[in-house]
Amino acid sequence: MIPQPIKCTAPSNNGDHMVSWGRAFRGAAGIVGFAIIWWFVGGILVVAGIFISGFVSQLSLGSASTASIVIGVVLILIGYIIGILGTLAAFLKVLPEIVAEEVQKM
Repeated sequence: MIPQPIKCTAPSNNGDHMVSWGRAFRGAAGIVGFAIIWWFVGGILVVAGIFISGFVSQLSLGSASTASIVIGVVLILIGYIIGILGTLAAFLKVLPEIVAEEVQKM
């Protein structure tokens, strides 16, 4: 006896299960909003690092100490890392919410 072939049918993609443009733009606005918050927090650390390291006042007040330069550079790097990771976290927060909403609609 020869086994019967299995019929595989792909779901029709007639546009019923696509994310709407409105929902896509709301998601993008959410990502940008969360990213702005994280870049604001990171920017505060970057500005603090610039002032602590003495980059701003180096011309007028002379050279800054080595410890303050190191602390300032570390703060600058931490600020950039917070901004980058916060943007990635915002993307990873909003995207699954959109996907979950679309799966629930099915």
